[in-house]
Amino acid sequence: MTKDRDITALLRHAYGRFDRRLPIGPVTWPFHDLLWIHQGRARIRFEDGDHVDLSAPDGILILPGTPFSGEAVGGAATASVCHFRMSGAEGAGHRRAPAPERIDLQALVRLALRLAKDSPEATERRTRLLRAILDGFDAGTGAPEPDRRAQRLAQAWDQAAANLGAMRSLVDVAALIGLRESALRTLHREVHGTPAGAHLRELRLTRAEALLATTGLTLAEIARQVGYGHAETLSAAFQQSRGMTPGGFRRHARPFA
Repeated sequence: MTKDRDITALLRHAYGRFDRRLPIGPVTWPFHDLLWIHQGRARIRFEDGDHVDLSAPDGILILPGTPFSGEAVGGAATASVCHFRMSGAEGAGHRRAPAPERIDLQALVRLALRLAKDSPEATERRTRLLRAILDGFDAGTGAPEPDRRAQRLAQAWDQAAANLGAMRSLVDVAALIGLRESALRTLHREVHGTPAGAHLRELRLTRAEALLATTGLTLAEIARQVGYGHAETLSAAFQQSRGMTPGGFRRHARPFA
């Protein structure tokens, strides 16, 4: 992708959150857009009816002139965007980050984001980082599409996210697709390289974030809706993961712009 092409301008690099109440687009941008999902899940839709489901850590490179829109899946998602111009651009389309490189690419994306925030004048360093990220996308050229096992797993998580209050443990998630808990854990790690338990916890907390930010429900009511038995359990998990109490988040939550 980067051979005989030069990054000619760094336009924007920002981090935030979005949800179903405030989705992305629809929009068509005249520049490259690197969208990276850091927490949660998102679905990016394209004009031809195609869509890509992203589950953190995951990202997509959207080429100039590509109409698209997006929404969070199962609550809210945190994401970063990097807008840039590059000479010799391909026609409209998109490229997804290759699975084996996603964890390493996320580290590069976060470093580039920190540089954009702390040292926006360091354009040469930021450009080198962006090139490395694009090289990572190139590494996945020709990679096979997700197999049926991955699609089956995604189906389980979609159903779980839509009914978190009934998902008391991974046993319930596994049962959605006729698996034992141990098989679900193995399948999730093979597909995503992360623990299934951590993914379920993230689904609960991102949904809790959305409810805290958009409703007046009590913490006990939110805990029940996201699958925690008690408000205290939700509060402890939320503070450990987010570094603040649910009440603090509710006071300071700001949607992704």
